[in-house]
Amino acid sequence: MIRLITILLFFSLSSIAYADNIVSITQIGDDLDVNISQLGKNNTITKNVWTVSYDLQGDDNEFDLRQKNTTNNSQVNYMGFHIVGDDNTVNVGQGYADQGSLATANVQEWNTDNWEGGGNTAMIDIHGDNNILNVGQRNGSQGNYSGHDVTAYIYGDDNTARTVQVHDGAKDLTLTLIGDDHTIYTEQRGTGAHNMTVHLTNGSAPYSAFIKQNSSTTQNYSMTGTCNTSGGCSISVTQQ
Repeated sequence: MIRLITILLFFSLSSIAYADNIVSITQIGDDLDVNISQLGKNNTITKNVWTVSYDLQGDDNEFDLRQKNTTNNSQVNYMGFHIVGDDNTVNVGQGYADQGSLATANVQEWNTDNWEGGGNTAMIDIHGDNNILNVGQRNGSQGNYSGHDVTAYIYGDDNTARTVQVHDGAKDLTLTLIGDDHTIYTEQRGTGAHNMTVHLTNGSAPYSAFIKQNSSTTQNYSMTGTCNTSGGCSISVTQQ
């Protein structure tokens, strides 16, 4: 049986415009669908990030998490959680409207609007096999923009990570995958400095990495990898 949990949080700007939206999650079990949308500013989805406890435990779960700033100001959206289990899908959309699907890896298909100030931070830790992580961070076309920051650690085999950071403001990514048969797609696009640090380590099976940066300003990336397979590993880097 698949259990579905949907949480929609928003604050009226006329009543409590300066309050924070905070969601704390603890879930143990399998075959769960979780949908959380936060509308407002200073949004937080977290429990005890970077502690020994795991917020989400189980297999075959799908997490659809989005945060949208409803003000024309630079305010912080923050997500931080641990996941342990296999065959989980985690979709994170920061700076997006509350409609449309986050299930696609193409960030351009995710709905947004013009009133999004950015200031997005995601910290994610995943332990298990065959997991998929999709992270999209995007500003609107108006407002005072802050940048994007993603830190993700993934341990296990056959995992896939896709991160896309677009529009204005600085963009920082730190991504570590340890295990076999990983595939990563990372893209930073738009104004502001681009900084990316990627670390990959495998045992006996290859990994594939696709890195893209597109900006008229500073572009920096650092990639370290240990490839312990006779067939080699695949790495593609594009800077424009």
